[in-house]
Amino acid sequence: MRRFFISVVVGLAGILLSAGATAFDKAPFPRLGVMWLTPAKYGDPAVQRQLAIGNIAVISIWPGWGDGSGTSMDQAIRNVKAINPNTQVFFYILNEAIPGDRNAYAAYSELYSKIDSMNWQLYQSGGSGTAVPSFWSSYITMNNTLFSPTDSNGDNWVDWYAKWSVTNYLVPNPSADGFFLDNVFWKPRVDGDWNRDGKIDSQNDPTVQQWQRLGLREHFTKMRQLAPSKYRIGNVGDWGQPASVLTELDQQLDGGLIEGIIGHTWSVETWDTWENMMKWYRKTMAALAEPKLAMFEQTGDPTDYQSFRYGFASCLMDEAYFTWNSNELGYVPVFDEYSAKLGNALGAPVLVAWQNGVYRRDFENGIVLVNPKGNGMKTVTLETDFKHISGKQAPSVNSGQTARTVTLQDRDGIVLLRLAPKSKPQPPRNIVIN
Repeated sequence: MRRFFISVVVGLAGILLSAGATAFDKAPFPRLGVMWLTPAKYGDPAVQRQLAIGNIAVISIWPGWGDGSGTSMDQAIRNVKAINPNTQVFFYILNEAIPGDRNAYAAYSELYSKIDSMNWQLYQSGGSGTAVPSFWSSYITMNNTLFSPTDSNGDNWVDWYAKWSVTNYLVPNPSADGFFLDNVFWKPRVDGDWNRDGKIDSQNDPTVQQWQRLGLREHFTKMRQLAPSKYRIGNVGDWGQPASVLTELDQQLDGGLIEGIIGHTWSVETWDTWENMMKWYRKTMAALAEPKLAMFEQTGDPTDYQSFRYGFASCLMDEAYFTWNSNELGYVPVFDEYSAKLGNALGAPVLVAWQNGVYRRDFENGIVLVNPKGNGMKTVTLETDFKHISGKQAPSVNSGQTARTVTLQDRDGIVLLRLAPKSKPQPPRNIVIN
């Protein structure tokens, strides 16, 4: 769950962004993401340089951003892309809840007026009365199912909010690459009268769960119609749950944040095994549409380099963009391993251990090893000499020395470079002999 910024509503009269699909070349490894919603000083060149660290950068936007500052959001995004042309920038939005403290969000008075006039909140009973608090912070839950009432244009909450977001965020800021929708859950987090029949509906009822997924799918369908050249990503942190049902959401998003997969007390890696974390990771990846702009998010102490290497190496066993939680730090940490130009992967994501319970993935310019939690300290032997990267953060590990045997602590990982690059085999060409 992330900080929420939403806006004053204006009408939309069928505005369409460019209908042509955006060409996309997948980034070489390592792929990096940046989630930076606070502070929101995106006009600051120092902040722009940090956003440009990522191949994906998710930022906040709100009504009047940049007013009086001498810059615009689109200019800030262009500045980021001038530093790193491969950075894709996404605007954070949220249709699951709205802030409950209206005095703190005075700029959104027109928004609240529209919501109140339509009774788009989730209520304890029927279509009015006491609104249901959100499961997080001091927010109010919105009814983001298809049961929310329609306005004079025939739009329910999820359609209307999609239209507003495109009109007010993407149209004036064409350099942005799309939206990040927070809280794209496969099931609700609260009970309420979702279908407005006067009875409380349980969040654990499979039918109620499907109602929310259908509402979210409608939101993404509308986004796709209005802005077909832009991408749709979201917070998909719970999609990997073994019990998750993703039928209505499968292939609806072009990517998503696997929030806090490592580092929190509630992270799957904390209370479960590494192998089950990787199943969570793979299940989420399978449900995302190409180009699968997934973000594997880790949090914790950025000076705990062993834990970082473990998470970074785990991420590299599949296709996601490694993302350190910057919101809790106020800056984007840069690790020595970010400079290791691994190139393209030489094979598919890794499913089985390579040696002594250690997992390995090969890349054009190096290899990555990860030793899962609970496997104990392990030493592995490589088929030839590889080179440790050179770094200052963990010089005993990133020593720049060549090695053929490597010892990994329990819950550890490492990046090693090839002495000579190795290209991915190409399929044979058809040869015509006359």
